Amino acid sequence: MQQLGVLRVLLLACVVLAVAFAPAPGTPADYHGWQIARTVLLPVLAPMLLMLLLLDALMTRVFMSDAQHAERRRLRFLMLLNLTLAIGLTLYWLPYYKALRP
Repeated sequence: MQQLGVLRVLLLACVVLAVAFAPAPGTPADYHGWQIARTVLLPVLAPMLLMLLLLDALMTRVFMSDAQHAERRRLRFLMLLNLTLAIGLTLYWLPYYKALRP
């Protein structure tokens, strides 16, 4: 985890929480109590997390252009990790967003 960095670990933890607490497709929004976090905030934060994962993948690719052997392997792993999590987040939340269409 030390190789990931604090901000990247926080981003990955937020992605895991967004997947773990995602509401079921078709769940109505609840504006009272703690359910507001699950039914209102998480559906808004999921696309933002996706964009952050893609931005981090892009930035690791940019830094990879100047990196040497060991650092290049680490950055390649981080880029693939970000892209894998982005695909997983998209596939997990896609049914929820499809259920929003009339």
